[in-house]
Amino acid sequence: MVKFMNENDYHEVGFVGQIFTWCNNKRGGDQILERLDRCILKTLAINKIQITLVRHLSRVASDHCPIVLKIFESVCKGRSGFKFENTWLSFKTVEHIVSSRWKRTFLGDDMEILNKKCKRNLKDLFYWSKGRLENFSLEKERLKAEIINLQEEESRYGWLTKEKLCLLKAKVKELNVVLNNLNTWWKQRAKAKWVKDGDANTKFFHSFANSRRNVNRISHVKDSNGMLTKYLKEIEEVFSRFFQGKWKSRNCSFS
Repeated sequence: MVKFMNENDYHEVGFVGQIFTWCNNKRGGDQILERLDRCILKTLAINKIQITLVRHLSRVASDHCPIVLKIFESVCKGRSGFKFENTWLSFKTVEHIVSSRWKRTFLGDDMEILNKKCKRNLKDLFYWSKGRLENFSLEKERLKAEIINLQEEESRYGWLTKEKLCLLKAKVKELNVVLNNLNTWWKQRAKAKWVKDGDANTKFFHSFANSRRNVNRISHVKDSNGMLTKYLKEIEEVFSRFFQGKWKSRNCSFS
C-alpha cells in the first residue's frame, strides 16, 4: 500500500475518533481490531483544499466504522511564533544582524537577558527575512527569463561579447543560489529528513508540507468531563482552564 501511494502521489488524511475501523465482532481473546479504512488524496486535491480531516464514526450496522471527510472552508490564523530559518545561514547579513543585536545591553537577571536577546534577534531576523526572502519565487522566474534571453542571443549570433558572457555566468550562479535557498526553505517545512541533498524543489515538497499541516492541526479536544468539542471558542476555553489550573499558586511546605 505504501508503495502504491508513493508511486501514484497519494497522501493519507489525518483523523479523529477511535483508532480502529474494523472489528470481527467476537469477544475476549478472539476479538480482532484493525484500522482498515483510510482516506487518501492526491497532491492536486491537497494543494487546493489544504485543510481536511477524517472522522471515524461508531460501528452500528456493520463491522466497519463509517468514515467522514470534512473539508474546512476557511482557516483560522492565529499569531505565529518566530522560527529560525535554515536558509538564513547562507547570508552574511544574518551574521552581522546577530552580532550587532547581541552586543546590546539588556536589564534583568541572566535568564531574562538571554530571553530578551534571543527574542530581539529572532524579531530582527524575521523582518529582514520577510523583505529579503519573500520574493524568491519571483526572483527565480526573473533570472530564468534573463538567462534564456542571453542564451537565445548566443544561439542567434553564434557568440557573446566578453561582458555578456560574464553576465550569463553570474546569472546562472545567482539562479543556483536562489534554487538552493528555495530547496532549503521547503525541506525545513516538509521535515522530510530522508530526502537526499541536491533534490530540486518540486510539488512534492509543497504537498508534503500541506499534509503535515493537516496532521498537526488541532481540530478536536476533550474537556475536563471527557466530552469532545470541535468549536474554536470552546477549544480556547478548554486550554485556558487547563493551564489556569496547572499554573495556579499553591502553598508548599518543605518541613
